[in-house]
Amino acid sequence: MKLNNTPRNHKGFSLIEMLVVIAVIGIIAAIAVPSIGRINDSAKQATDRRNAQNIASVFSSGQAAGLDFIPATDPDVAGVVEEVIAGDSVNDATSPFNGTFFGLPGLNADTAAGAEAYLSFDVVTKQLIYSSN
Repeated sequence: MKLNNTPRNHKGFSLIEMLVVIAVIGIIAAIAVPSIGRINDSAKQATDRRNAQNIASVFSSGQAAGLDFIPATDPDVAGVVEEVIAGDSVNDATSPFNGTFFGLPGLNADTAAGAEAYLSFDVVTKQLIYSSN
């Protein structure tokens, strides 16, 4: 009895090799998917913080130029943020800022809602305070 010991010319992968590759890809995906979710959350928080900083900065700049972003009735963070987003121009001929617009027209109420978590309004000093916590 003669055994055929001639090497076969294999083309492609065996079933075992394919299963191993699929298992490795599955393990990598199981590790990566939760990380991607955390990255998205981190990016959203960073955007909200940056928006809060911009709102506080425009509020302080406008206040220094003589604008009043504080709503007449029930001043709170949401009301002040809404006023800052809408913006206003200085209308004082004696002011060096006459005609200067202070506001954030590129920001809307939906995107600013997350920023309000990083802002507080002090009614006594009439200051909008940014806190990164």
